[in-house]
Amino acid sequence: MRPVFHLAFPVSSLAESERFYVTTLGATAGRRSRTSLDLLLFGHQLTIHERPAEVLTPEQTGVRHFGVILGWDEWDILCARLREEGVQFVREPSVVHQGTPREEGKMLLLDPSGNLIELKTYRDPRAALGLDV
Repeated sequence: MRPVFHLAFPVSSLAESERFYVTTLGATAGRRSRTSLDLLLFGHQLTIHERPAEVLTPEQTGVRHFGVILGWDEWDILCARLREEGVQFVREPSVVHQGTPREEGKMLLLDPSGNLIELKTYRDPRAALGLDV
C-alpha cells in the first residue's frame, strides 16, 4: 500500500457534508458511525466528525485550509464539472504564471461547514514548489 494522507475535522452536519464530498467532489463513503464518516477523496482519507460546536467561523479560520494537487487534465475536468453544477467558488478557477515553469491552476471552495478546500494543479510541480530540478 502506498502512503495515504489522513485528515480528520469537524462538520456541522454529517449528512450534508457526506452529500457534498460524495456528490460534488466525487469521494467514496466508507465506514461510518452515528457521528463520523470516513471518505476516500482523491486517494486520501478524510474523516468527518459531526461536532457543530467545534466548527470554526470564517473569522476564526484564517489561513486554515486543505486541498489536493491534481494532474492538469484531471483539474480541468473537475473545473468544468464544478462550474456546470453551479458550485460557488471562494476563488474562481484561474491559472497564474502562464507559460513559465511555475504555471499553476487553482480554485477555492467551501464545504457546507465552511471548511476551505483548495484544488490545484502544476505544469511542473518541482519548479512551482521551488524544489531543485
